[in-house]
Parts: sequence; C-alpha cells; structure tokens
Amino acid sequence: MDADRLAARLIEARRSGERIAALADDETPKTAAEGYAVQEAMIHRLGIAVGGWKVGADNPTAEPQAGPLLVDRLKAGPASFAMLPNAFRTVEAEIAFIFGKDLPLRDQPYVEADIWEAIASLHVGIEILESSFVERRRLPPNAPLGDLLNNGGYTYGPALTDFRALDLVTPQGFVLIDGKEVRRAKSGTPGGAPGRLMAWLANHAAGRGRPLKRGDIVTTGSHTGMLDAPAGAHVTARFEGIGEASLIFA
Repeated sequence: MDADRLAARLIEARRSGERIAALADDETPKTAAEGYAVQEAMIHRLGIAVGGWKVGADNPTAEPQAGPLLVDRLKAGPASFAMLPNAFRTVEAEIAFIFGKDLPLRDQPYVEADIWEAIASLHVGIEILESSFVERRRLPPNAPLGDLLNNGGYTYGPALTDFRALDLVTPQGFVLIDGKEVRRAKSGTPGGAPGRLMAWLANHAAGRGRPLKRGDIVTTGSHTGMLDAPAGAHVTARFEGIGEASLIFA
C-alpha cells in the first residue's frame, strides 16, 4: 500500500467535498500500522501541527485506536465552524483532558497513575465527525483510521481542575441542537474508563515520535453516539457537575 498516495486522495476529498466511493485493494490499509502510516502521511502533507488526540475502543478490553487533532480544527468554545455544503456535520458529546506535563518516550511504559498525575484539567468537548468516503459506516476496518479517525473538528469548554472524584466513566450528559435536547448519555463510552485509553495513547504516541506534551488535549470517546446536525445549527454538549461546550455551524 502506498500511504502517501492514499493520503493525497483523502486530503483532496476533504478539501473538495468529492468523497471517495471505494478504494482499490492495493490502496486499502490492511492493518492498523498501515492506517497509522496514512495518518502520518496526511500530517506531513498538510504541514499542520498536532494539538491533541482522540482515543477510543470498541469495548473496555479491545485494543484502542487513536487519531490526531490538528490545530486548525481545534478550537476553544464557544466556536464557529465553516463547513462545506455537503458536510455530514455529525457531532458527539465527549469528555476531554488537557495535559499539564510532557510524557516523553521512556523505557518504562506509562500506566494510569502516570496519566492522572500529568493531567491539568477536564473539559466537556464536542467532536465533529467527517469523512473522505461516501459510505462512512461501511468501510474496511483501517480505512477510517487512515482518514484521521474521521475527525473533522473539535471544540471544548471551560477547564475544571477539581475533577478526580467525579464519575468519568458514566457521567450524566446530553446534547442540544438549536436548544432542543436530542440525545442523553446512558452508559459511558464504548471504550470504558478514560484512564486505560489515555495510558495506551501515551505509549502509542511516544512510540510514533509524537509524545503527549504539556497543553495537548485528549478526548476519550463519545458518550452520546453520533448525531447529524443541519447547516447553521447551534450545538451544545452538557454534563452535569462538569460543564458544557458549544459550537455553531456557519
């Protein structure tokens, strides 16, 4: 597989709005390693810094997956995002963390205790999911991984520093679109406890030569599932006892 060639196709699809209908066998990532190689090729071609990461898993014991949050798509809320006319505008309510110290590559793997000691603040976040593909839900497993794990933008609310006693696995939250509640969180994220996910990410990112740094934001998966918002919509994610984040689709 030619990672750079696929990266070029993905970038053009995102920029033009002309999504890819299918991938040939020789340009389809067959493994997670090939998917991450496409991510790296996209970052290199775009020349945009990584400001954070998204990490998640299919279930609490599954191998996590990660995708970079590029700084041009990462905004403190309330935020405005200009999208192409045919954008999916799919949103998810999430919990994110900003790190207060670097986690460089080291001989000893990072564990959950290292993560909680390194985190500076907790934030409510809204992820915008986009895709370079026509059939975003019917793709080979590692194709979305190469496509920056479907990230199209991210906004986050005010910092909460006194959060360690809160329920971060199944917090009570909901999404409003244009002031109307459309989805309520029920059972947490598919990947389970955020500490497990972030410990895996710290080792994964360091191994890629992109270790977590002071100021990086990490989001740990959707609590509400995917919701499609219309053009011009005002979207709010709110978690009880934690805070909220909001955005508008320009």
